[in-house]
Amino acid sequence: MAGRQRKRSAERERELADLLTRGTAEHYVDPLLYDSEYADQADDVDWYTALADERVQGGTVLELGVGSGRIAIPIAHAGHHVIGVDRMQPMLDHLHAKLRALEREGEQPKGVIETKLGEMTDIPMPDASVELVIAPFNCLMHLYTWQELLACFRSAFRVLRPGGTFAFDVLLPDLEWLLLDPEQRHAVTRFTHPRTGARMIYSTNHTYDPDTQVCHIRLFYDEGTRLRARAEPQQVVHLAHRQIFPEEIRALLSWAGFEIESQTGDFLDLSLNRDVEVQVVVARKP
Repeated sequence: MAGRQRKRSAERERELADLLTRGTAEHYVDPLLYDSEYADQADDVDWYTALADERVQGGTVLELGVGSGRIAIPIAHAGHHVIGVDRMQPMLDHLHAKLRALEREGEQPKGVIETKLGEMTDIPMPDASVELVIAPFNCLMHLYTWQELLACFRSAFRVLRPGGTFAFDVLLPDLEWLLLDPEQRHAVTRFTHPRTGARMIYSTNHTYDPDTQVCHIRLFYDEGTRLRARAEPQQVVHLAHRQIFPEEIRALLSWAGFEIESQTGDFLDLSLNRDVEVQVVVARKP
């Protein structure tokens, strides 16, 4: 029995490692499709831009997980100097292509955007070099252990100047949603592919692992306008999100040296409750 248990554990570890590798990268290899899927996301853009206006006076905003610049570009349009860090080169390349297009159209930002290829757990910036660090749109959910999350918090603490601000948002874990039938697809959405112009259907399902707190999400892309039973999807993309609970955030921020200013919901200053989807955190380096 013990031998069989060890064998299952080894197989599970290999499977988990593969899922995490795929779930960390696959959603971000097609930036054009990514931008199309989140084009309507705006609440976080307004919130982070307002925070930069409030907290940064002639200094620098550091964005972790900058991606293709959905948030960085509006902050730069407001006149701020933004340094964006990301581990996915295709997303950074797409960001620079968007900046070149804005320049050609005479709509380049008033501020400056620089990018760095790097990891959130070891931010490639000097000590005490920025006034504001932001980690928007669930990027911290790609840190799959509390040790990695703590390393990120400590790295953010290191690069902030005294009195600087660290702000981020992650999903508030929804146990009812996490335990949905992993075989049934949800969020069925019809859309036009931004590159091919093909009419397609997007849907998802997921499997939650309570041991690791990681939700393994599968994004299905089907051709046509109707979801056909038992038809093979054109593409399946994996996305891994570790669920981060409120008390875990409070403990790890404290261990990293931060003082928490607020931990509220949905960019509306709501208290955290079962109707809230996003927990929004603001902390300061003393």
